[in-house]
Amino acid sequence: MPFLQALLNGILVGGFYGFMVLGFSIIWGVMGIINLAHGEYVMMGAYFAWAMFRAFGIDPFVSALLVFPIMFVVGYVLQWLIINRVVERPHLISLLLNFGISISIANIYKLIYKADYRSVTVAYAGSFQLAGFTFPTVKTIIFFAALLIMVGLHLFLHRTRVGKSIRAAAQNKEAARIVGIDVHRVYAITAGICIGLTAVAGAMIAPIQPIFPFMGPIFTVRAFAITALGGLGRIPGALLGGLLLGIVETLLTIYVPGAGAKVGTAVSFIILVLVLITRPQGLLKGLRPVEGGA
Repeated sequence: MPFLQALLNGILVGGFYGFMVLGFSIIWGVMGIINLAHGEYVMMGAYFAWAMFRAFGIDPFVSALLVFPIMFVVGYVLQWLIINRVVERPHLISLLLNFGISISIANIYKLIYKADYRSVTVAYAGSFQLAGFTFPTVKTIIFFAALLIMVGLHLFLHRTRVGKSIRAAAQNKEAARIVGIDVHRVYAITAGICIGLTAVAGAMIAPIQPIFPFMGPIFTVRAFAITALGGLGRIPGALLGGLLLGIVETLLTIYVPGAGAKVGTAVSFIILVLVLITRPQGLLKGLRPVEGGA
């Protein structure tokens, strides 16, 4: 039973990881850009939830609904005004640009909030028993909310005109231009959606994660590892990679003496290296980015 409980905990953590990495994976799959500021957008969402809770007592899961449109605009403007200018230039340029954005965001937040750790304490922080297992309440809510959002994103990509334009741009941007798709506008919409969802992930973990300006890089590293596992732009791949990483982290933390909570960062690097060496196309090779099952 202890092993099964640990497995359950890993699955709950992995569900969040799968959702958290969606924006990173889709931006990479659609535009070919590695978003090194990904973790900082998680951090921004967490700070937004903290600020709304502190000022108005708004629950983090409610503030997640508010942060999405705000961060959609942030992502759209950043992509339209800055990143679109370098998106078709050598990858190193966009890599350095996003690295600069990540450093700027982290240091701006440090100037505003200092380096102090913040936290959000909700009334339902605790756990409940079901079928002999202990379910952490907040993590369980995050898990099912993440699954629901993933399904919604899948339907958006496959059932809406904008979603189909995103998939077309991902598969062949020149062909997309020929049929009249404004690829740069599609890129801006994609960035807005992905950065908005990334900030939502940050808002949802505010009750269980210490919030501070330099929390972002850990999430970026995990996003690399999960995307390498599941493949670019694939929603099932993001979920599978997140579940695998969450389970491995949890089991190592529990069963390896002295591993501690920081073992996740080391595990992420190890998994990233192993997958890049043995299976660089990801575990779900048969699916095309943002389409087949995306």
